[in-house]
Amino acid sequence: MPSYFQKNARKVDLLPADYDGFRNSQLGASAALISHATNANDEAVIVLPTGTGKTAVLQVTPYLWQARRTLVITPSKLVREQIADGFRELGLLKSLGILPNGLGCPSVHVVDGHLRTLADWNALKKSDVVVTTPMSASPSIKEIAQPPEQLFDLVLVDEAHHTPATSYAALMNAFPNARKALFTATPFRRDRKRLPGRIVYNYSLKQAIDDGTYGEVQFVPCNPTEGQSADIAIAKSIEDTFLSDRKAGLDHRVMVRTDSKARGKELAKLYSDKTKLRLQLVTGDHSLSHVQRIIKHLNAGDLDGIVCVDMFAEGVDFPRLKLAALHSPHKSLAVTLQFIGRFARTNADGIGTAKFFAVPQEINDEVQLLYQFGASWEDLVANLSDARIEQEQAIREGLASFEDDQRKSLEEVDLTVDAIRPYFHTKILKVNEPPDFDAAPMVPRDCELLLDSTSQVLNSRIVVYQRQTKPKWLEVEALVDRKNLFYLVHYHQKSGLLFINSVEHSNEVYDRIIESMYDEDIVALPLDHDMASRAWRMIQRPKFYNVGLRNGAPGSQDESYRTMTGSSADRNVNQTDISSRFRGHLFGGGESRENGSQKETLGVTASSKAWSNRYALIPEFIQWCERLAKEIEDAQPVVTGSRIDQLSTGKTITELPNPVVAATWPMDVFTNMRTIRIGNDPAERDLTEFDLEVTSDPTGEHAYELNLVEDANIIATFGFDLNHSATCTQILGPVCRMESSMGEGTLARYFQVENPAVFLADFSQVVGNRFFKRQNTIRLDRNLIQVQSRFESDVDITKEFGPKTGNRLSVHDFTEQEFKAMKADVLIYDHRSGEVADYVAISEADDVVTCRLAHCKASGSPKAGCRVDDAYEIAGQIVKCLHYGRQPALLCQKLVSRTSGNSKFITGSTPKLERIMRATERKRFDFRICLVQPGISASKMNNQVSDVFAAASDYVQAHTDAPPSFWFSP
Repeated sequence: MPSYFQKNARKVDLLPADYDGFRNSQLGASAALISHATNANDEAVIVLPTGTGKTAVLQVTPYLWQARRTLVITPSKLVREQIADGFRELGLLKSLGILPNGLGCPSVHVVDGHLRTLADWNALKKSDVVVTTPMSASPSIKEIAQPPEQLFDLVLVDEAHHTPATSYAALMNAFPNARKALFTATPFRRDRKRLPGRIVYNYSLKQAIDDGTYGEVQFVPCNPTEGQSADIAIAKSIEDTFLSDRKAGLDHRVMVRTDSKARGKELAKLYSDKTKLRLQLVTGDHSLSHVQRIIKHLNAGDLDGIVCVDMFAEGVDFPRLKLAALHSPHKSLAVTLQFIGRFARTNADGIGTAKFFAVPQEINDEVQLLYQFGASWEDLVANLSDARIEQEQAIREGLASFEDDQRKSLEEVDLTVDAIRPYFHTKILKVNEPPDFDAAPMVPRDCELLLDSTSQVLNSRIVVYQRQTKPKWLEVEALVDRKNLFYLVHYHQKSGLLFINSVEHSNEVYDRIIESMYDEDIVALPLDHDMASRAWRMIQRPKFYNVGLRNGAPGSQDESYRTMTGSSADRNVNQTDISSRFRGHLFGGGESRENGSQKETLGVTASSKAWSNRYALIPEFIQWCERLAKEIEDAQPVVTGSRIDQLSTGKTITELPNPVVAATWPMDVFTNMRTIRIGNDPAERDLTEFDLEVTSDPTGEHAYELNLVEDANIIATFGFDLNHSATCTQILGPVCRMESSMGEGTLARYFQVENPAVFLADFSQVVGNRFFKRQNTIRLDRNLIQVQSRFESDVDITKEFGPKTGNRLSVHDFTEQEFKAMKADVLIYDHRSGEVADYVAISEADDVVTCRLAHCKASGSPKAGCRVDDAYEIAGQIVKCLHYGRQPALLCQKLVSRTSGNSKFITGSTPKLERIMRATERKRFDFRICLVQPGISASKMNNQVSDVFAAASDYVQAHTDAPPSFWFSP
């Protein structure tokens, strides 16, 4: 048997001949609903500005969709009654000619109380329309029973921006087969939660203003006089305007808005004492009948207005409310626009411009622009509203553009792209080719692919995978730890920038992602620090909360890093920092340059990464990446107006400066214990067991070569090209392969991801193709030199190690005698490839653990002098051990490993070493380096050699807080 709406559907006339009919906004919305019903089943979202006839479209929808039984969800009892009356009488639709005057009305039931039983739900079957609030019918509420799924075939939601709330969602989801139409003026929320469905129609606020359905609105700033409170200033100003409007024949009413009952009572008394306005307090505690009586008094003119505690904010049709006193303005743009819309209605006689009274300086949020002096609400309200709705539409369209290549359901959880809210963090690379999104995704070994989805529209790909590992504390495989991970790739075609957002931030992960999408001959280059720093143009007048300063270069000795924090951390940067340190990471915030009313944070690192402290949907993250790309493309220098501008970021080079004294492994090697396999040998070797030796390339094909050395034997040679951010190629020796959780790779590829640090004689550094010039150091403190007279009488200074030459000791044997005389608790001889130092002496006292390391080199000539090559050779040794200076646990781990091989204890043992090093957890760790070079004569040393050791001393002290000592000949 046809339902009421099915029988009367054809009696709807959207273009009646002798009546006013629907406005343009209502006609467009109705047509969109009809269209949606013919080809889609998802929720239809209708966006109509407040006052443009949303309720009438809601009422006609059951006829247009030929509903069997309709459920209407409203936000409040007051709105519930208004909508129920509208269906009971159909007065509005009949007066417009949409429905014929003689048409009977549907049977309407208002749910008042809770639907506690299935019988309560079934009793609704005799009604054509049921109107309820979520608090009366949502199954998420304990007292309410689960309804029959087929009870309603149409669900209408008024003020649908509430639908993400649990009570709304549970009630809507209780009817999975029902069509759903959602009506709102603001399809966005301050908490960024999304409304379900898609926007099928949007009538912009600008259109509503242009066609006169949205009235004039005006902001009236209230400026307290000296000694006057803000509340009294607002009250006096609105009273003057009310009386002036009345004298002009305008029939206006006042609303005094605040956010708590206590403030409401306080303001009601203030207006009673300080003004002649007749106001009535209304709070959420008042009954529906009480509120309805107040509305009746307002209509009759018995009251001039109301003091409202978050009431009348939405859904109530009372066009004579024209004057709003905002003692507690809404911070949310969505709620503010809803609120303004109540006052902008034009469907009554004798009304004029809506006016809003507030103290400007008290507002500081996303609505800040509205409350500035001179703000033109005619333009601002429309622009703010329309921009946010356009953004919401773009987000929805962006999400809809993703197509799943693979998706796995996880324990009844349907993983979809619109459920993912990435943190705003990205690695940025320059690459002139778009990625191959059709290639197999990068999924680390022992991981399971859960989602692989690509958007050709957004030039983006999202991959979600799961890693399962056995807990370290468990011997058996009975339990596993599950970690869900993802990465998101976006390519910005115009700039050629590739953005990678990965939960795992290691360079190895980024490299494997790139490797999965590009051929081997295509190079993806990280941005230099200057280029990445262009992103700061996104923030107006940034304030810096976290500032990193490097004593050396990125990627090398992380102990040289200093971090300053605070609300204005940049002010702590002094002239010494500017002259001796390099800029590291920066994190700060300020007003968005794109939208000055919004606060925004930004972080930028020297390793071509950027982040902002927020989570959002994927299209919003991509919009942020595109903003980054726009600023990075602009080569104009960035000026922040702070001391940050004076910090050097290094410079890009294409040739390696001379002279070079040493190279060292990236810090990643020490922290992650990287291993390699050489050629066909299956044995896994610790990378730190090998030395790195930097040389010039005799062929000129490469900027420099790096030798992998073991016990003075060259195992492999790698060439570095500085024209492409230090791309690396293995040019000699067996292939060196590396294993990691990501799979197998090569050492050459690893060097491109984690660049070794190359040191010059003045301890300037080159990392990748960035040169970090060390500032001029002070002269060498000659008190650091210990003149060893025995070098002349007892030592063969040309013999670094080995048996005596006649009666003369080798340099090592001499050093060993001197270290033994110190009576250290532990003395280790560690001379071989990958050494910490030649000698390591460790002693424990009451409050300190002292570690002394000796690096020894033989003279290049039988007589001591001032040969610069001798200086370079010994000075370059310090880079081998500096990373242990503030990491005693890592040092202990390394020494235990070394002494289990060919390094030996001269005194002490492994248990003793471990016991003493554990004491560093509660005792000070004093780390000191000794450079032994008998080929240098303290008395003959010239300025060139002295400057080499001054630079070495300065560099050691910056990393260990203690300068080195130098053992030279007289």
